[in-house]
Amino acid sequence: MLWAVLQDFRNWGAVHTITAIDPRFERLLPGSGRETLPADEVVSARAGEHEDVYLSLLKRCDAVLAIAPETDGVLSKLAEQAETEGLPLLGSNSSAIATAGNKATCSRLFDLANIPAPVTRTASFLTAAHVAGQLQWPLIVKPVDGVGCEGVCCLNNLSELPSILALIRRTTSQEQILLQSLASGIPASVSLLVAESGCMPLSLNLQLIDAGAPYQYLGSRVPLHHPMGDRAMELAALAAGLIPGLKGYIGVDVVLAEDRVELIEINPRITTSYLALRQVAGVNLARAMWEACMLDILPDRFALNGDAVIRKDDPGSWGLQPGSDGMRTT
Repeated sequence: MLWAVLQDFRNWGAVHTITAIDPRFERLLPGSGRETLPADEVVSARAGEHEDVYLSLLKRCDAVLAIAPETDGVLSKLAEQAETEGLPLLGSNSSAIATAGNKATCSRLFDLANIPAPVTRTASFLTAAHVAGQLQWPLIVKPVDGVGCEGVCCLNNLSELPSILALIRRTTSQEQILLQSLASGIPASVSLLVAESGCMPLSLNLQLIDAGAPYQYLGSRVPLHHPMGDRAMELAALAAGLIPGLKGYIGVDVVLAEDRVELIEINPRITTSYLALRQVAGVNLARAMWEACMLDILPDRFALNGDAVIRKDDPGSWGLQPGSDGMRTT
């Protein structure tokens, strides 16, 4: 994701980019070396130095794009540190990230706005069995934070609960967990571009998910054509408007049935679908993020050319060829 965003900024050619990389991760993934990341400057950030390096780079920058998970408040902290330095963010502010990153809060906002979503209850690890008895089976049990299906499990009976709770405990430091009714249908997401004055749905994406224990996010296909696609985009845009401070590229997870859409959560950040979307988008996504966040401008139109599939275990699908602009037609 870092490589893709940097390459898009390079293709645009209007900004000077600086990024950091931990030497332990160089060459661990394609394009992750200091010589291969398409930034104007790549700084080494060794173990134990990450925060100091980040804070030092903030003093040299005019704007910040943080790419990180919401887990344990990591993304909101990075955003808050940039805000403390008075820097504009090419994404959501720290308050919006904290709100959207808490799945329990998101669920309450959906309920208050009468947006269709799974029945959701919060519980602690100690009260999970009692709360589960109040809902219809099967259930989804998951941490209140986390990304990429981390710790998300389907609970079919109470005998499975102890092992599921032990698994979730390993994925989160939070004491609160969520239990939800199972939304039946096709797992999908909506990518949106949000500006101060409005938002634009960009694409409906198929989520490739292995419904194991836990669930595993495998990748995505962009775009997904579905009879409820327009309704999904409409509801995703409505959900994005519930949280002041959401901005830039965000994702909204949904489940699509033949005649119904249920919203699952809001991801207040660049999601992995960006990798596929940039390959078929008719505009430069980095430029579009900059203009949305810095100039309050959204594209006049957003055309998609063909489709693209990315898989987490297939680097060849990520569109990371040197010199690639990420855009192709199939």
